[in-house]
Amino acid sequence: MHAFNNILIAYDGSEGSVKAVKLGIDMMRRLDSNITVLHVLEEKMTGAPVASRQPEALPIGGFGLQDMNMYANNVKEPAPSNRPSEDVHYDPTEESAREIRELLAQERVEAPVEVMVGDPSKTICKFAETQNHDLIIIGSRGLGGLKKLILGSVSDKVTNSATCPVLVAK
Repeated sequence: MHAFNNILIAYDGSEGSVKAVKLGIDMMRRLDSNITVLHVLEEKMTGAPVASRQPEALPIGGFGLQDMNMYANNVKEPAPSNRPSEDVHYDPTEESAREIRELLAQERVEAPVEVMVGDPSKTICKFAETQNHDLIIIGSRGLGGLKKLILGSVSDKVTNSATCPVLVAK
């Protein structure tokens, strides 16, 4: 029987990855193992909209957000905004780490949380190998039919590329 002492749990915020975290916590408790939770953000997902007051940063032939004030004379109440204010720096890696830590706290578990930017499947496999993990637990998003055939899934890619066993949580 193979001992799983150092378990890596891949998390992406999906329902499948939440199941993977819960399964990993259960295995950690039963096997007296260590877990690490890893969330890999794709580079294209980390860009946050930022309002700029510098003219050279304005779009060619367009205008910046601050130029919209000239149209605001007839507005009685400002529109609600879900964007962070200019004084607040939005960091998607911090937001992701916070979500994972909240999930772990609900389960009363303390574990390392890593957030990295890159290609998810490659980064998960490389991290598992370099950090000597002996099991990867990853969620299944359940891509179906044509979408799975064309795009593949991160769990499929990890299963086929990892140097250690992979458990896919459904």
